[in-house]
Amino acid sequence: MSVVISVTNQKGGVGKTVTVSTLASALTSRGFRVLAVDLDPQRNLDMVAGRGMAIPVEDTATKSVLDVLKGDCSMADAIVQSNLGDLVRASSRLSQWTGRHLITRDEYASMPQGEILALMDQRYKNGWGEGDHKVLRGELASVRNNYDYILMDTNPSLTLLTINSLFAADYVLIPAFAEAASRDAIRELWDTIRGLKAFNPEMRLQIAGILITKFASRNLTARKYAEGYEKMAKSMGTILFQQKIRQSISVAEYSTSQEDLLRYDPTGKSSLDYLAFVDEFIRRIDTLEGRA
Repeated sequence: MSVVISVTNQKGGVGKTVTVSTLASALTSRGFRVLAVDLDPQRNLDMVAGRGMAIPVEDTATKSVLDVLKGDCSMADAIVQSNLGDLVRASSRLSQWTGRHLITRDEYASMPQGEILALMDQRYKNGWGEGDHKVLRGELASVRNNYDYILMDTNPSLTLLTINSLFAADYVLIPAFAEAASRDAIRELWDTIRGLKAFNPEMRLQIAGILITKFASRNLTARKYAEGYEKMAKSMGTILFQQKIRQSISVAEYSTSQEDLLRYDPTGKSSLDYLAFVDEFIRRIDTLEGRA
């Protein structure tokens, strides 16, 4: 059975997409079975998964993770092959998903008014919608046995999509810049996770670690933030990954090429850092899973 990882930080621009895409690409190239899931309506992960992979804004017919969440198709139906491995793409309309509707459009169109009201009343009394935060976990369960790793790229704010990602995940990987806003976002995420687990003891979720991205090793302030992140990680019962991802122009440029960072600049310093991180990441997950 696969290990499910949510790559999350409640701040945008910290390197979630480059981390997910590079991890997926590297793990796939090493022979692991990988599924990447794009939970961000900006579709950045899809855009670097291969030329033409992203679903166009005007396309409402192609199956995406939105259709899976709405119950219009299975997770398996939405999976496509990409440079990153298997992929479930996002829709630009994904932000419109607010949980299961009390009545669907098809039900409303096909049922007499009296039956519609009775159905809505029954669903409301039975707690309809109370499990909306667990929809993704249920859908991923149908494909978990097919993969070694399932990696989720999340949107940069705390929405129902992010909550679904946390409920579905075994582990959270937190990318972070050496800056105050990123540090504060980690604290907010930690508060969110503790709150969710307090009311949902069945959650297995653990923090795999914090990964510093866009790191300027010669910058004194950046080094101080790294020291602070190490202390923060210990207080959260996790680790700061020793490998840091150095800042480079290729990270800013690679997305325009419609390919992942390792394909765009395989010998660049950020790519080499990520390749070293993959080794550390595998060891960390193996330790957490009791396989080390």
